[in-house]
Amino acid sequence: MREEVANEVAAASRDDASPGSKAFETLGIDVDGTRALRRRFAYACLDWSERRPHLGGALGAAVLSLALKKKWVTQDTDDRALGVTTLGRRELARRVGLDL
Repeated sequence: MREEVANEVAAASRDDASPGSKAFETLGIDVDGTRALRRRFAYACLDWSERRPHLGGALGAAVLSLALKKKWVTQDTDDRALGVTTLGRRELARRVGLDL
């Protein structure tokens, strides 16, 4: 399933009419506004500690902001670690098929 999500992100980065763009908009992310920022829109960014890619760029920042606002994740004030809440696990599974 993660590969399917990655494919949709890639499509969203190229085409504002893609299912990926529509999915991000359904979550409440302004894809066109995010794409217009000076920051690179979306790319796979290798996490230095986990050695696994995550969503980088303006789209990744928008997803993080949304997840924090909706309390799907919590952020430790002392470091960059995130914790997925019970609500977050449920919503991510329901909305994008991620089973964490």
